[in-house]
Amino acid sequence: MKAQYYICTMSVATLQVRLDGKLKSDAEAFFTSAGLDATTAVRMFLRQVVIRQKIPFDIVADPPAEDDPFYSPANQKRLRESIRQFETGERRESQLIEA
Repeated sequence: MKAQYYICTMSVATLQVRLDGKLKSDAEAFFTSAGLDATTAVRMFLRQVVIRQKIPFDIVADPPAEDDPFYSPANQKRLRESIRQFETGERRESQLIEA
């Protein structure tokens, strides 16, 4: 019985990405610790996008600066209450008047 060999041919494409230098070095440090290189990690990501037909992880914003008063628990509570009041009709939009 003679062995048969099949050659799989696939086209190769190049992907270039511009990104922040610190992000690149931080990511490469992680990939190295995981036994990967950046090319393999990106290839894994793209393969999962194709398989799942979606981004394979939750996308979250950077955590807000802790000293930003907008994100304080008291302000967030007040904003939620204001939204509730608008949604229930307890409060209506008002016009800004320049003095």
